[in-house]
Amino acid sequence: MPPTPKKHLPFCAWPAEDQSLWLAAYGDGDVFAEERRGAHLAAATKIGLRTAYARFLGFLASEYPERLRLTAEARVDRDSIKSFVKHLRRSCRDTSVVSVLHILRLALGLICPETDWSWLKTIAKRINAQALPRSDRARGVTSAQLYAIGLQLMAKAENAALAAGQVTRDDAPTYRDGLIIALLAAVPLRRRTVAALRLDQHLVKIGDCWLLDIPAADTKTRRPLEFPISDVLSERIDLYLARFRCAITGAYDHQGLWPSARGKPMSGGSIYDAVCRRTTNALGFPVNLHSFRRAAGNLWSISDPANVRGVKDLLGQTDFGTTERHYIGAQSRFAGRALAKVLRSPKHR
Repeated sequence: MPPTPKKHLPFCAWPAEDQSLWLAAYGDGDVFAEERRGAHLAAATKIGLRTAYARFLGFLASEYPERLRLTAEARVDRDSIKSFVKHLRRSCRDTSVVSVLHILRLALGLICPETDWSWLKTIAKRINAQALPRSDRARGVTSAQLYAIGLQLMAKAENAALAAGQVTRDDAPTYRDGLIIALLAAVPLRRRTVAALRLDQHLVKIGDCWLLDIPAADTKTRRPLEFPISDVLSERIDLYLARFRCAITGAYDHQGLWPSARGKPMSGGSIYDAVCRRTTNALGFPVNLHSFRRAAGNLWSISDPANVRGVKDLLGQTDFGTTERHYIGAQSRFAGRALAKVLRSPKHR
């Protein structure tokens, strides 16, 4: 039986021209060199661009290998993109197809800047216009609801440990996950940042309270962030460090704030899965890590609309327009609910 072809073509298997173009645009070298058009991008962004381009090359290698002998700009035309979209639709929703095309266009724009790739953006827009959005029940969740879930999980672990007379193997992860959820509800960090938290680097004790001190290297926007932790949550962190963290296997072997049972810090994916599982149990649907940022925008816009611009700094955004587009959407929903309530009143029946 022949081996299953890889979705992504490894960099070492890329055509020589593509490797050269990529390294010229993104690779190490003279920061003053004009050809390094992607030098300003964050490492995670570069990985995303490279992954999308490798996915396209992997498709060509499997379906149209002769196209890999063409130049980078010549092999990307409407016919190849049409086939690529058909290929993606076998395993992806149209909204995901649009995302791949968008990232692919950005990658092509940096390695082939002389070519006009606007037609690719137009195709992505057409697909997006016809796409059926996935129902997102987490869209209306607020940070207050998520914070309550975190506190409930920690209380559950405390009560179980008290009843057993010790912290069990089940209690420690429950408390850890509850603390993650409560902390993210108060400080909606990105997945990469929350996974990178270390006891000896990011957690600072000032009096009776804790402070998160996050350097620019650990943020997407390359801006340092500093978040004071509330008294209540600081007490929870104290208890976590004193009793629950140390009960997780291998926790003494590293400085990661969130130890896994494998003797190393939890990865971003592991934290994502744990949070989705806990929120599904509590709400009946998952709330992923990115939705915590929207939940913060929801709560702020409802509770203090006059000062809602402050959510930009909470989320570590450089521009309020981005924050407003992606994370603040609660007011229209609550206005709609208020109108529906009025229309349901006897006066309007």
